[in-house]
Amino acid sequence: MTIFEEVLEHDLNPFIMFDGDGRIKNFNKEAEFLLNFASQKELFDLTVSYASKTFGFKREFINITFEKQSFYAILVGYLSDDEIILRLYKEVSGSKLTKLDHNNLKETNLFTLIELSKNTTLLGCDLIIEEIYDVSIPLLKLNVNDFLLCINNIFEHLKDQNHITLKVSIKTGEYEVINNKKYKIVAVEFVAHEKIDFRPLATQGNKVDILVLTHKNNVIKVELPLIV
Repeated sequence: MTIFEEVLEHDLNPFIMFDGDGRIKNFNKEAEFLLNFASQKELFDLTVSYASKTFGFKREFINITFEKQSFYAILVGYLSDDEIILRLYKEVSGSKLTKLDHNNLKETNLFTLIELSKNTTLLGCDLIIEEIYDVSIPLLKLNVNDFLLCINNIFEHLKDQNHITLKVSIKTGEYEVINNKKYKIVAVEFVAHEKIDFRPLATQGNKVDILVLTHKNNVIKVELPLIV
């Protein structure tokens, strides 16, 4: 591998090369991570939509988000009909350099907190919840008040649904960096079987302490580092 290829591989910005039919020919590590949140077709369609009408390269400043990943610019280029490249420029925020105050954290059972929130928020509610839990998740440390406020808000938001699926799992191949230390990520995922209006959720923001809240289509997801 040449030094140029090594630089591209370790770039903080995702890079993907497609063939003329939208199949991926090459990509770097950041693009591999991005493909956890965006499909190959979605990214190819984005590439084509920003491509210039003639051979060459085109860069534009945009605001685009795929779950937790936000980008401020896009570069698309092609010199033949056989290959086209996409490069997205990542927004850099302080979230990757989160400083953790252990004084605000308390060791607790995540599933106990979820049950507490359900019993408090859904009292007298007919919502059917299908639970898919990874029971191997150990006791972990978190800000109990922040977590309960977030989960209570989500249950309150979904209480008029007839049926939801609640998944709790450890994400594969992802981690959060806090105080220069890597932590696995626990995802609490609410999947609705009917359309969701996300506007009330937007008022609480996307990040509360070390909790990350995202929503897309019919899914609301809370992610937190697995601190033990």
